[in-house]
Amino acid sequence: MSWSISRRTLRLYRSGVHPLLSILLPLLFLLSLDQLLRVLIPQASLFPRNVTPLLLAAGIEEAVVGNLLFNERASFAARVRELVLLLALCFGCLFVFLALQSGRGLRLSTALIYPMVVTLLQWLFSSAVHAGLREREVLLGALTGNTGAALRHSLRDSSFQAGLAMRVLRGIRAMVLVFQFLIVLVLVTAAVLERRPPLLCGLVVALHAIGGLLALGLLRIFEEEQLLLGSGLRVPLHLGRRRLLFAALILAASAALVAVAARNASLLPLSALIALLQKLASLLRLPDRRGMSEGLQQLLIERQRYYDTMRLPQEPTVVNPLALLFVELLRRLFTTLLGTGLFLFLAFPLLSRDFLERLHEMRPFDALRKRIKTLLGFTLRLWLRLLHWMRSRGRAGMQTADEEGQARRLPKRIGTISRRPSVRKRIQMSRVERAFLALVRWGEQSGVPFVFFYTPGEYAVRLAALVPAGAGQLDYVVEVFEEVMFSPHLVAPGRIARYFQMIRSMRRLNPAGTGAAGTSSP
Repeated sequence: MSWSISRRTLRLYRSGVHPLLSILLPLLFLLSLDQLLRVLIPQASLFPRNVTPLLLAAGIEEAVVGNLLFNERASFAARVRELVLLLALCFGCLFVFLALQSGRGLRLSTALIYPMVVTLLQWLFSSAVHAGLREREVLLGALTGNTGAALRHSLRDSSFQAGLAMRVLRGIRAMVLVFQFLIVLVLVTAAVLERRPPLLCGLVVALHAIGGLLALGLLRIFEEEQLLLGSGLRVPLHLGRRRLLFAALILAASAALVAVAARNASLLPLSALIALLQKLASLLRLPDRRGMSEGLQQLLIERQRYYDTMRLPQEPTVVNPLALLFVELLRRLFTTLLGTGLFLFLAFPLLSRDFLERLHEMRPFDALRKRIKTLLGFTLRLWLRLLHWMRSRGRAGMQTADEEGQARRLPKRIGTISRRPSVRKRIQMSRVERAFLALVRWGEQSGVPFVFFYTPGEYAVRLAALVPAGAGQLDYVVEVFEEVMFSPHLVAPGRIARYFQMIRSMRRLNPAGTGAAGTSSP
């Protein structure tokens, strides 16, 4: 009851045993799988032959940096940033190495894909195993230095963490079993395809099997050690020796089975097996009806010919160049945003706190979002206008000769009349309308009432009968008024100024027609 976890033991687990497990388990599995895939797929020889340094470097980097970041309580984004930088460094080294090896200069090739994928798998598997074993480190850290009743109380207080560590150990053990099963499955596939692995492949696979058995025994010792912690007991030494003996017996039985299966004289002759299979095939064979099969085959051939004659030739699809341009713009915009976001993600920890606070006050991302929203809105409006123009041109091409002649005889109507006028146009219309209403009030005071169904021209004729000297000025006022109110364009400022001057001069005329200036002023 006096045994407990010491700080030295915890340091050994954290710095040695757990990192080695997280490195070696994925490393042996991926090396074995790599060797077997090269045996099964001859095209794998095009890839780099030796990926062991990359896998070993990725595993060591994950273990070392993982311990450092765990002590600093780093976030998930820091691990993702670490993975991106590792893959970028691996890509750069492979890029330069393959260029020097081929002698063709720096260029991208398919040989970069395979080692990058294997390196990514090594880092992910190592990270999964290492992160799971950290749960056990947290539990052992809470129990370090306690003995007797204090150890039992600490274990009871950490019951949730103990259950979590037990589930993690069982999950890692299941991962090891899956690795072993996959290697065995690939070995069976190679045997079925009659692909003989070389000596190096056999050694790597055997090393993977031995390492898997030892890892399973070590994980089981971890579980039993945790179960015995509450009593303050160690795992008995005879239990560990029994496990090692069990692993040795499994290896010996496997070696004996392989030796028996590799002999020239087989225990089960091939002729007996072939005779048994022929007997089973004769029992399951159907009666041969040659005439029925030939008739069915002829019917299928005629039906296929009928379908071939009924098949209509398909017209080649025409791709719109504007759609291609729009897709290319979207692709470049997405690539730019992705590259910018990746750069900011990697460079964010290098920025100072004062700069980040200043950046937060400036809110550049809000301004960028507004600019992008404006650009997308402008692009959408331009696209809709292009579609409207193309549809209008298509409708114009479908008109008959009589409809085209009638359309030519009709006055040209500008499509912007139904739209809302611009701000400057509305201001000009308001000023011109107010000046004309002032002229109407002057006419009503002079004895020419305005009726609602009068047009501006008709009312100008009645005012000209009252003041004959201003007939020419009234014609100009009506012309400018109608142009401003019923046209989509802006009238020249000189014409507007002369329009106001004509109205002021009209209001100064004497209604009696003498031409003398009145007393009223505009």
